Amino acid sequence: MLRIVHTPFGQEHPYEQLPEERFPRQPLAGEAFTIGIVTRPAGAARQVRVHTRLDEGPIHILDAVQEVDWQQKQEEGVGAEFLERFVRVEQDVWHAALTAPAFGHTLHYWMEAEGVQSEVHTVRGEAWQPAADWAGVIQIQGAGFASLPTIQRVEWLTDGQRKRRVRLSFPAQPDERFFGLGERFNALDQRGNILDVRVYEQYKNQGKRTYLPIPFLLSSAGYGLYVQSNRWMQFDLAASSPDQWTLEADLGPDETLSLHGFSGADPLAIIAQFTNLTGPAALPPEWSFGLWMSSNEWNSQERVEREVQTSLDHGIQPSVVVIEAWSDETTFYIWNDAEYDPKPGADAFRYSDFRFPAGGKWPNPKRMVDWLHDNGMKLLLWQIPVLKVLENPHPQHEADRAHFEQSGFGVREADGSLHKVRPFWFRNGYIWDVTNPAERDWWLNKRAYLLDDLGVDGFKTDGGEHMWGSQTRFADGRRGEEVWNTYPQQYTAAYYDVTQAKRQGVTFSRAGFVGSQRAPLHWAGDENSTWEAFRHSILAGLNAGISGIPFWGWDFAGFSGEIPTAELYLRGTAMAVFCPIMQYHSEYNPQRIPSRDRTPWNIQERTGDPRIIPLFKQFADLRERLRPYIWQEAQHSAATGEPMMQALRLWYPQASDYQYFFGRDLLVCPVVEPGQETWSCYLPPGEWHDFWTNQALTGDQVVVVEAPLDRIPVFSRRLR
Repeated sequence: MLRIVHTPFGQEHPYEQLPEERFPRQPLAGEAFTIGIVTRPAGAARQVRVHTRLDEGPIHILDAVQEVDWQQKQEEGVGAEFLERFVRVEQDVWHAALTAPAFGHTLHYWMEAEGVQSEVHTVRGEAWQPAADWAGVIQIQGAGFASLPTIQRVEWLTDGQRKRRVRLSFPAQPDERFFGLGERFNALDQRGNILDVRVYEQYKNQGKRTYLPIPFLLSSAGYGLYVQSNRWMQFDLAASSPDQWTLEADLGPDETLSLHGFSGADPLAIIAQFTNLTGPAALPPEWSFGLWMSSNEWNSQERVEREVQTSLDHGIQPSVVVIEAWSDETTFYIWNDAEYDPKPGADAFRYSDFRFPAGGKWPNPKRMVDWLHDNGMKLLLWQIPVLKVLENPHPQHEADRAHFEQSGFGVREADGSLHKVRPFWFRNGYIWDVTNPAERDWWLNKRAYLLDDLGVDGFKTDGGEHMWGSQTRFADGRRGEEVWNTYPQQYTAAYYDVTQAKRQGVTFSRAGFVGSQRAPLHWAGDENSTWEAFRHSILAGLNAGISGIPFWGWDFAGFSGEIPTAELYLRGTAMAVFCPIMQYHSEYNPQRIPSRDRTPWNIQERTGDPRIIPLFKQFADLRERLRPYIWQEAQHSAATGEPMMQALRLWYPQASDYQYFFGRDLLVCPVVEPGQETWSCYLPPGEWHDFWTNQALTGDQVVVVEAPLDRIPVFSRRLR
């Protein structure tokens, strides 16, 4: 039977559109727009006609145009797993050009083909209107409100019935620089860029997209601005007009927007005010600041213990081990290969409920955890906030899923049905509604035995970016448009709180939002092993710190694709020594040979460079010697709200984007280009000492220093 498909908003992908959507989804009054139409099966429709009616006027008919060369494309950011499941949709794609109605009017349109008619869709004429009186609607708070630049213009985007969006224009000084807005990979000074605030999982090459957006803007003109909204917004930072910057933000039912201003003579003071207002930042345990080791390939107890023992044999002491591939990949709380008697979905397991076959992947998880602890290491296990769709029979998962459905759990669509994951990763799974207290307890109780009986020290809380759909419903009464940014922060906080209630543990997350500093730690997500990605990752860490996230790390030298060169690996390792979290990690590689692990022994074997292990050990030993200093500075950061990594360009525009203070006394200049034997660094005014030689240097100048592979330029305010 012929089907006509036109969904104006599609899946509500934040950046991409399906062929059956409206382009743009919400056109302005008088603006030309296109409707995409799909007919299924392919060849069933010889022609598609579009009927339109303006208000209650006459009906007009036009023929849609078929896109003869349309081809389904691979979704961005997916690889072999997607290709294995790729099923081509047999359909024809059409489009028709329309014009949005004038302000306040309504255009109705529908499609007809072979006697089949679609539902009727509408477009209201929206336009930007000047706001003559906005006092009380735009609410400005904070002791620093007087330092904010004067709002030059306020406009509403409205259809005459409701104000849907507001646009504020501010003056921009010719030399004004803009920082912050979350963990941004594209630049440090964002002047000339247009950035939105939307949590999104961009698999590698993030560009202007981010897992961790934060609506906090820091200006070199001496002010900070926090937009107190969880909804979509966009900052045009002197990109469209060199003498002004604009804020465009969606509005809620109350049609108001709150701004909080900060001021201070030092940008660190402004950052601290914002961090403490939305935090404060929680102090991670001291063990967090040692070496972390991880790989998605480590899917058995034998493999984990072998890799850890190899590290110990080389004299490289890890502090934290992260295991991703530990679970059955269905429940995500039961160890792979464990035997047990299924329980009712409402019930939780204890460790004693499981039997672990001697020949299985995890013959004795408790013994492994104890062995790690006895050898000075902590353990984190991987988690996601999704109840996966069933692929194979699994009695326990089926019981859990049935209880989930019968209990009214889960994020809901506007019609009350269960919302299903729309992005590719775990598509069609149910999203855990963390705003429902009963559901939160049920979910976390399933995992309680990991903390209570095994002594696991925390969780790698991955994902959290799955929320698409502005009209989805949550248990606390909010809609998706209010939660899609806050969800990863709330999900991570739930795991962090339950961990803290049992021991001094941590979460390790890539996604977040305002307040995420209350549940540390964070890492920069997925990146390639390239010099370009190295540079972008440093920017991400500096921007995260400016935005209130002080305890941050990255998969140094990258985690994806072919292994890094020996030079890139060592340069990444050297930088990570002077970074809050020092972790190596590698992507899943279907157990193929050669291994793509980022362990120093695998990198040495793969590159044939005998310097890798000795130099890595040298860097790891240096990290250990720095632990007292790092712990001191971490305590200072948590107490004050100041970031541990402080971009030098906040004070000195002449400095490199990649230079930063690590704590209060160390100035770090990572080597971010290949083939360099010397490196240029800007030294701020004052007296400095070369970290390696103790040579005294006078500041307020650019110095060129030796940069062999066994060190990177670092300078200290004090003699070592």
